[in-house]
Amino acid sequence: MNLSLKTYEPQFRRCALLVAFFSVPAWLSFNKNSVIDPDVWWHLRTGQWIVQQHWVPYNDWFSSWGIGKPWFAYSWLFEVLIYGLVRHFGLIGLQIYVYTLMLAISGAFYALVRKFEYRLAHSIVFAAAGVFALAHMRTPRPWLFTILFFIIELNILVSVRRSRKYGHLFLLVPLFVLWANLHIQFVYGLFVLGLAALDGPIDRLLHRQTTVDAVDRALPFDKMVLVIAACVLGTVVNPYHVRIYAIVLDTLRLGGLYQLISELAAMDFRSLPDWIVLSLAMAAVFALGRRRDLSSFWFLLMSVALFLSLRSQRDVWFVTTVAIAIISITRPIISTSVIDRISRAQIAVVVIASAAILGLAILTYRVSNSTLAESVAREYPVAAANFIDTHELPGPLYNQFDWGGYLIWRLPGLPVSIDGRSNLHDANRVRKSADVWNGKPDWDTDPELSAARIIVAERNLPLTQLLRLDGRFQNIYEDDISVVFVRSQPK
Repeated sequence: MNLSLKTYEPQFRRCALLVAFFSVPAWLSFNKNSVIDPDVWWHLRTGQWIVQQHWVPYNDWFSSWGIGKPWFAYSWLFEVLIYGLVRHFGLIGLQIYVYTLMLAISGAFYALVRKFEYRLAHSIVFAAAGVFALAHMRTPRPWLFTILFFIIELNILVSVRRSRKYGHLFLLVPLFVLWANLHIQFVYGLFVLGLAALDGPIDRLLHRQTTVDAVDRALPFDKMVLVIAACVLGTVVNPYHVRIYAIVLDTLRLGGLYQLISELAAMDFRSLPDWIVLSLAMAAVFALGRRRDLSSFWFLLMSVALFLSLRSQRDVWFVTTVAIAIISITRPIISTSVIDRISRAQIAVVVIASAAILGLAILTYRVSNSTLAESVAREYPVAAANFIDTHELPGPLYNQFDWGGYLIWRLPGLPVSIDGRSNLHDANRVRKSADVWNGKPDWDTDPELSAARIIVAERNLPLTQLLRLDGRFQNIYEDDISVVFVRSQPK
């Protein structure tokens, strides 16, 4: 009996480790963060508009300032997807999206690490570190697709650099076709391909050589040029065609927003995920210093990753993924006799157990559309929007930046003054709006405020208190979250 238990003990241990790892997305995903994200609402409204119009927008239809101005919904496929989920499942659909993508990201991290780390416990530790480092990003945004596709791209590149099966590089083409229809950061993926193409020439220029039996070797320049050309052509297979690159150029000119929008700011190291990111980055830099026989590709990629990720916490996935790849590649090679192999029966056990834990997480978080709606009502002017809708109050509407997306979704017939679409509202508009809502000098001369007939204000903001004393406006509704002002009728 004891002998039998010892025989099965490694299998139980492997199953337990895998179940614990693949249960992490359930505990990270089913929380109110999925419905209080300020940008998800305008994404939903855009998806609804596309479904209703059977085409994508080329102009803005949602804000009074931008109406008629050029605006491209570069994440149109993501927006149609989450609108479909919400239409069929309610707000729970947003959590389904987050869970599914986080689970896929976890699996992609695991697959990347397992290419080089054969010991199951070690590979799960590294993969789990990557998942926890991205805990802040578990929101219903298209960036989850970018993270997943970037990890898959690195998986393909490191596999081909190891196997020399160059035909597998063309798996990147359909990946980029899909990526370009889901998120604008597909350009990061193209940039990585460019670095991979320059890897060999740079190594020769610097007289760097890798060993003949190296598990990671530079890819041929001519083959990489062909793959890059095919991937670039694939990115224009979208409703905006080559104009998608005009959006890329506009995005590059948004540097002023990095000081205004919290998600674009650098990590503040006030939470554990930030320290995990830093630890992974430091470990990867140490590994690069120890293994100087690696090709230039990894040194260049890590340098770019550090620049992007330390500049903005929205891009921490970049350095996290690159760091995990570098740490895995530079791990000491071990004998294949210690490989922890996973059988089909063990996979089945892991799937069933993970599904059970998913159900437990749903019960623990009390996931339901009603509880999620209560979370929304504590963050957004739900009752105020109902009041405006019921009384059919006419615009123009004046609102704050964080509430613009929700009002676009909830009051589709009333264009907002500003919202979170950074490729439409530039840094100057965002800064000016913040100054007005903070009651800074000349707040009362703002032309959009002066022209407004309805103001939806957060109850505790300085402008709200100033408007209570402003004879131009009258308070007609107030609750614990918001206040609604309308323009006073002239005597």
